[in-house]
This record gives sequence, structure tokens and C-alpha cells, in this order.
Amino acid sequence: MKTHRPLIAFDFDGVISNSIHDSFVTALNSYIEFKPDHKLPLTESIVPAKRIFEFEKEHADLFAEFKSLIPMGNRAEDYYVILRIIEENRTSGIPDQETYDAFRLTLNESLREEYHDFFYQFRINLQNKDPDAWAELLPAFPGIPEIIPTLSSDFTLAIATAKDRRSVNIQLEKYGLKKCFAPENILDKDTSESKRGHLARFHESHGIPYDQIHFIDDKVLHLVSVADLGVHCYLSMWGFNSEREHAIADEHGFVKLKIDQLKHFKQFI
Repeated sequence: MKTHRPLIAFDFDGVISNSIHDSFVTALNSYIEFKPDHKLPLTESIVPAKRIFEFEKEHADLFAEFKSLIPMGNRAEDYYVILRIIEENRTSGIPDQETYDAFRLTLNESLREEYHDFFYQFRINLQNKDPDAWAELLPAFPGIPEIIPTLSSDFTLAIATAKDRRSVNIQLEKYGLKKCFAPENILDKDTSESKRGHLARFHESHGIPYDQIHFIDDKVLHLVSVADLGVHCYLSMWGFNSEREHAIADEHGFVKLKIDQLKHFKQFI
């Protein structure tokens, strides 16, 4: 009987990368240009991008709303949805995934897709102008650059992300983790729009049974979407989630993973 090295598939933003600051500044700058008649407390783009840290402190309530809604989104177009919710003062009326998805469907699909492209063009422009300054907005979560290399002797390491490949490569280089992930084991937004599609690709390309795949994501909706495949699901407790998502994880029997547990991940095999 053929044996396989277990595979750990990491989501990227919210698991490896603390991407909240880049997401916030790029979402805001894209939104105010995309929708000039907006009602957000912003009259001009946040430039340089590192000013986002100051903006977050000055507009703590806005930042808190943004963070509370992030777990229910998936792709860049969802930042448009999130900012529409905030702009229309609907955040308190979006308590769960069902109401978020219902509101999302009220927004024109072509507009969402157009904003998605707009968002990435803003990010690319910033990367081209000063890649080091851009990378400073996205530190690795504390401990992650030290822990991940220790896992490579026992596991095949992979990334399943809704982010673009270029950004992932820049960040992995910055974190000193590029050598930990073979290029074919990094699947981005252009590979599939869903984590289910990513994991199916790993299953097929490695010939590995689903029950030997361990999937770590900070968004519980992604875990729910793949649970029936038979993969082992872990909610990263250091990522972008709250008690709302923790309760859903408990309901489905997902492991609520802490950094200290990631250090000793063999315990889950």
C-alpha cells in the first residue's frame, strides 16, 4: 500500500501573513476612487500607505467594523461589499454569513468584478513603486517564520490562497520562507476561486488521500466548504476571526489551533 507524507495546506492572509493593514489601505484607496460619491471619512487617498497605521487609530470604529466583516469575505471584490456595508451603516444588521451573502447578492456582479480588478491594480502599482515599503505593511505573524521550517521534515507544505501569486512570492521572500514551499505547491486566486478547488488540486497532483491533508485557515467559511472532503480542518486562532467564528468551528468539530499547537503539529497525526 502506497504511503504519503501528510500535507499541510496553509491559507496565507490570516495564517502566515498579518495582511489587515495592506487590505485596509488598498481597499480604502481603491474604493474612494472607484466610488467618488462615497460617504466614508476620507477625502483623499492614504499616501504613503504606511499612514494607514495613523488612520486606523484616528478612525478606530471604522477599522473595527472592517475587521469584524472580513471573516465573511473571500476575494478582493468582497472589500467592495464590506465598505458598502459600512458606508450604508448596515454592519449591525450583518451578524452572520447568511445575511452577508444576501447583501452581497444585492450588489451588481459586474461592479464587484470591476472593483476586484481595480483593487489589484492599486496593489500592483504600490508594489512596483516600492516593494519593500509595501511588504512592511504585511508582517508575518509572530513565530510563523520560525515554526514553518520545522514542519518541513515531517510534512509536505503548501499554500491555498485567494491572494495573487506575485504578492505571495514577495512576502515569502521577505519572511525567509520561500524555500519551504515548492512552486507547484502554491495555489493562488487564479488557480481556483475556492479553497475546495485548491485542495482538490493537491489531492490530484500529489495522489494524496483527503484524510492526509491538513487545512489551516482563519476563515471558518472556508473550512465549512471543504469539511465534507474528509480533510482535517483547523481554525487559526491568531488570524482574523471572532467568537462568532469560534462557535461555528465548535459546531463542526474543527480544531481551534493556537500558535503553540502549530509548533507541535505532529500531535494531530
